[in-house]
Amino acid sequence: MTPPPSLYHSLLRPAVLQILRATGYHGAKTSVLDSVTDLAGRYFLHLCRLTALYAAHNGVEDATPTVVEVRMALQHAGALLPEKTEEEQDFLGVEDMRGVEAFLEWVQGPMNREIKRIALDGDDEADDYLNALKKKHSKNEDDSKYMGTLLGRCNEHGDVLVEGGAFPSILNWEERLRVAAQRSPDDQDAAAAAAAARDDNDEDSRPPSSGLSSLGDRSIADEMDMS
Repeated sequence: MTPPPSLYHSLLRPAVLQILRATGYHGAKTSVLDSVTDLAGRYFLHLCRLTALYAAHNGVEDATPTVVEVRMALQHAGALLPEKTEEEQDFLGVEDMRGVEAFLEWVQGPMNREIKRIALDGDDEADDYLNALKKKHSKNEDDSKYMGTLLGRCNEHGDVLVEGGAFPSILNWEERLRVAAQRSPDDQDAAAAAAAARDDNDEDSRPPSSGLSSLGDRSIADEMDMS
C-alpha cells in the first residue's frame, strides 16, 4: 500500500527543522514550519519529475537516471545559478560552470557540515539522520525493532495461499490462466460445456444444505417451520 502524503510530510519535517536550526533559527510557529516543509516537499517532487523526464528523453537504460539527468533537472529548476544561456555558451565556446561550482562549494562548505552535525546529533559513525535516530532509540545494535515497517527491512513472505479456492496458490492460478489463453477456441468451448454439465449434475444430486436452500417458490419473508 502506498504511504499517505502525511507520512512523507512527517519524515521531511525533522530535516527542515535541522536546516533552520543550522541557519540560525531557534523557533517557529507550527503553521510556518508546515508551510516550509510543504514547499520543500514540492520542490523535491519537482526535481524528481524533471529527472525522470530527462532520463526518459535521453533513453538511459531501464530509465535509471544518472548524474547527467540530475544536473539537467537542477539546471531546469534554477538550482545551478548563475549560468549563461546555451546560445551564449555556444557562441563563446566555453561551458559556464559557475552554477555547478557554487553548488559543490556549498555541499563541501561549512554550512552543509553544520547541518550534518546537527542532524547526526554528534554521532559521527551514522550515515544519515534516520540511522542515527534509529540507533538512538533501539536497544539492539541491529534494526530488528523496525523489521517489517517503513523504516526497516521488509519481511520475507512465502507463497500466498488462496483459501477456499481450487488453486493452492496465486502462481498456480496464473499458470492456469496462461494455459487457458493458449488453448484453441474449440478446446475452450468443450471445456465450458463440460463445466456446465458438471454444474447441472451437482445441482440435481446435491441435497439441500439448509432450510434456505429448500424454499422453492416461497419468499424468505414467509414464516418457516423451525420445529
